Amino acid sequence: MKTAFIVSFMVSVILLWAPAAQAKDVNQTATIVTMNSVPCSPKVGHLKETDQPSCHEYILRSGSTEYHVQQKQGKNTELLAVHQQVTFTIHGEHIHLHANTTSGKAKDFDFVLVLIAAASEVNPPSAPKQ
Repeated sequence: MKTAFIVSFMVSVILLWAPAAQAKDVNQTATIVTMNSVPCSPKVGHLKETDQPSCHEYILRSGSTEYHVQQKQGKNTELLAVHQQVTFTIHGEHIHLHANTTSGKAKDFDFVLVLIAAASEVNPPSAPKQ
């Protein structure tokens, strides 16, 4: 009886854990709501404040969630267009983004995930321009 309990417990743990582990790697879609130039996050680089360069920070909106992402310091400085649709996957504190650059090329980007927040109704996304 004790063995049956342990086996059923282990099966339950595996069944509950497997979808959560896979959910991180699922492609999600979002719209770029805004882009700002901000001081690079401490997660991005470890420089003194006086040496702090600027990084591009984008806000992605997917449903009722906003993702604040920041370019990695010294990495792809190509700009992404506001109001365009992108696909992304989250890997811990990093986000892998697939989007078209402002020059029209499809490209993959790696960003640092700075913040996940509920989407505000103050700045609702407008429809993507076609």
